Amino acid sequence: MKCTKRITSIQNLEAQKIVFNEPMNQKEAENIVRSFIPIKNIFDGRIAEIPINTVGKIIKHKEFDTSLILKSIPILYESSLLAWSEPEAKREGHKHHPNIREYHHYINKFSDGSSEYYIRFTLHETNVKPGKIGKNYIHSTAISKVNAYKKDDGSDCIRDTCTGKKNSSSFYDLRIIDFFNPVK
Repeated sequence: MKCTKRITSIQNLEAQKIVFNEPMNQKEAENIVRSFIPIKNIFDGRIAEIPINTVGKIIKHKEFDTSLILKSIPILYESSLLAWSEPEAKREGHKHHPNIREYHHYINKFSDGSSEYYIRFTLHETNVKPGKIGKNYIHSTAISKVNAYKKDDGSDCIRDTCTGKKNSSSFYDLRIIDFFNPVK
């Protein structure tokens, strides 16, 4: 059973105002990320790092150019809420990663002044010997417009459980849909 209090807390997050920067290429983005120190989440204390080798994946995710907000990633992760965690498991069509213990998904909201967006951070926690603490790495981000999860009247709804037709957002984060959908 999903924690409806957690879902409500995430849906009710106040969108942080973010200044969008100029788009940047991967080399420029890697230089920005090199200046980041480990980032501590203010709600649960989880410390995360962004490996340089994931920068390309992060800035090229789906239809949002994440390089526009790359400099704001630390503040967005710091104030994000843990939505769910899941262990690394062998699944068909999924490469098994024995060096990963668990995946943690954090969600936050931000705004450019005209639209609001959800950002979902996927962290992977390294698998270590018992008694040791694994490191957490930001593996990817997914960004989607908040209104993608709303009915025409503005009330909360997931596209699959409302009219079934797409609204103005061209990308739906299926993991957020699964998380928000109370019927499972």
